[in-house]
Amino acid sequence: MQLFIRMSYTIEILLGAMVFLQALPRREHFWARMAAALAAIWAAGWLLSFPKEWGELYNLVSLQLTIVAVVLCMWSVFEAPFMNVLSACVSGVAAQHIGHHISRLAAELPWVEHWNNLLEFFCVSVVSLILYAMLGRRLRNIEYYEYTDSRIVAVSVVIVLICTGITRVLRLAGGMNFYITVATALYAITCCVLALFFEFFLYYNLRKENEHNLFQRIHEEERRQYEISRENAEILSIKSHDLKHKLVALEGRLPQGEIDSMRRIIDTYDSIYHTGSEVLDIILNEKNLRCRGKGISITCMGSGKALDFLDSMDAYSLFGNLLENAIAAAEQLEETGKRIISMVIEQKGNLVSVDVMNFFQGTVPLQEDGLPCTSKQEETGYHGYGLKSVRAIARKYKGDLTIHIRDEIFTAQVYLQREENDS
Repeated sequence: MQLFIRMSYTIEILLGAMVFLQALPRREHFWARMAAALAAIWAAGWLLSFPKEWGELYNLVSLQLTIVAVVLCMWSVFEAPFMNVLSACVSGVAAQHIGHHISRLAAELPWVEHWNNLLEFFCVSVVSLILYAMLGRRLRNIEYYEYTDSRIVAVSVVIVLICTGITRVLRLAGGMNFYITVATALYAITCCVLALFFEFFLYYNLRKENEHNLFQRIHEEERRQYEISRENAEILSIKSHDLKHKLVALEGRLPQGEIDSMRRIIDTYDSIYHTGSEVLDIILNEKNLRCRGKGISITCMGSGKALDFLDSMDAYSLFGNLLENAIAAAEQLEETGKRIISMVIEQKGNLVSVDVMNFFQGTVPLQEDGLPCTSKQEETGYHGYGLKSVRAIARKYKGDLTIHIRDEIFTAQVYLQREENDS
């Protein structure tokens, strides 16, 4: 009997845990690892079910050890940090505990004869399905496991383990009447829901608030950078104009070859983009100076006047991030002939589209939100927020950012909507 209880308890925990584990990347030979992990978990349950003479306290401890076995075995199956696996498995324990106590409440209904394991399994299954619909299927999209906070996970683990321990001790103490059963069940359900709230919803909202603050700091830095870039562009334009006049005065005094060489050097720093948008010209000329030494060429088709409804800082951030993303990909290309970045600006009525295209090598996996997975998760700083910032700005103007990948060509397509009075 003890073995049957242990096995059913393990199955219910795994059922709940898979709601959260399914969002994690799998290790190689996943199914073989999963089979070995299940065998190890059930073997541990079989061994833990033997020492019956140690009493009910051992039964309580052995159930907690079963949770430990599940966590360690699932860590060997999923390629994720230990805290992420712990978070998912303890959430599964919370789901199982909620389902168990709902089944206890259901057993108190007049048309239910008595509590049994089948009723418990049904309730745990329903709870798991509800949690998957509400939370589990969204975990990849909200990137929860990329930003797991170990402190919040630790608090949730403590809440769940204490809750399961206390409710188990109350049941072992005996004397469970209707009122104690209802009070215990409500306490357990509340604690487990609170743990899940802490672990997912509260943390997600706090992370979103921190992300918003980070965007504000990034935009403030971009504002300062824009002012510096604009001043530098003005100084370079004035100096280039003066030097060209001096070269004209030197013609006939110096060899023509030297004059032509100096003129080419001056042209390097002179503005070569004149799109009709001051902000876009500054960005293109600034990026072009950086790209020339790396053999990257930038072309721009379309009129920057179509962008005159954008706030200067929004335009600077939008195009700066789009071009930075393209330059980062172009730098990695071994074939220098493909180091080309093409920008196309089109306007159709109130709709303005901006396409930035570049070649890339390798693969670019996309997340569920349509943005590329960053390959530099270990780095700190602002990495990974560039295209998020682009999307946020696009949505500010009732548009969006979409990513298209085809034949080694990466296209970032931005749609923006002008107001009627801006047309």
